[in-house]
Parts: sequence; structure tokens; C-alpha cells
Amino acid sequence: MDEPGRRPTILVVEDDPDLRLVHSEILSNEGYEVVTAADGIEALEVVESQGPPAMILLDLRMPRMNGWDLAERLRQRPGWRDIPIIVVAAHYRIADEAAAIGADAWLHKPVSIDMLLRVVGQVYARSMNGGRS
Repeated sequence: MDEPGRRPTILVVEDDPDLRLVHSEILSNEGYEVVTAADGIEALEVVESQGPPAMILLDLRMPRMNGWDLAERLRQRPGWRDIPIIVVAAHYRIADEAAAIGADAWLHKPVSIDMLLRVVGQVYARSMNGGRS
């Protein structure tokens, strides 16, 4: 999905349509290309059809395919295993769960605009320097 001269693409995977829209608009206004998916199945379809994004903003608790299963599927595929993942969730064990799936960072809902942009920027910068968390 990312080509030289193009803005980095972020895949927002969130089952709440309002949050999906808000996160998408915040990131778009900051200059990122944004694609969205309502669950893990849609996210896999997006990655399969459009190629790997620069990063994924991932909710964990979703219908059909949850974030844990999506992360596992991504990590099994060589071309996708290094996609940076930022977990965005509301439950109290988010740090442990983000670590368990190999996420690069995590954010607790509700997320402030400043915090979202700061963490996305940090993770993107690390990925551009060849490193993951």
C-alpha cells in the first residue's frame, strides 16, 4: 500500500462505526491515507487486496474475527508479519494483551487526539528506521 512519494497508509480496524470514523478523520487530517475495516475478516480482505499498510490501529474485541485472531494471522504470513500494530481497546488488561500479540504500542479508549497522533507518529518513525517496539 505504501509507495515512495505517497502518504503512509494506516488500516483502522474497529467495529464501532463512530470510533472508526473519528480515528479515520483524525489520521486523514494529519496527512495519512486511511483505510478501514469493521472486523478482522474485513481487515484481511483489505490487506490481501491492497497490500500491507504502514501500520494497523487494531481493536481487540470485534465480531466475526477479533483482533487477537487477526494479529495471529498477520504474524503467520512473511510479507505481513512486520506490519506495526497499535492496539486500541477499553479493557483493563490492554497492556498485557497488546504484548501477547506482539503489538508495537497500545492506547486505552477513549483516546485523545494528541495521544493518538503521538503514538502513531512514534510507531511510524520506528518502523521507518527499521525497528519494531
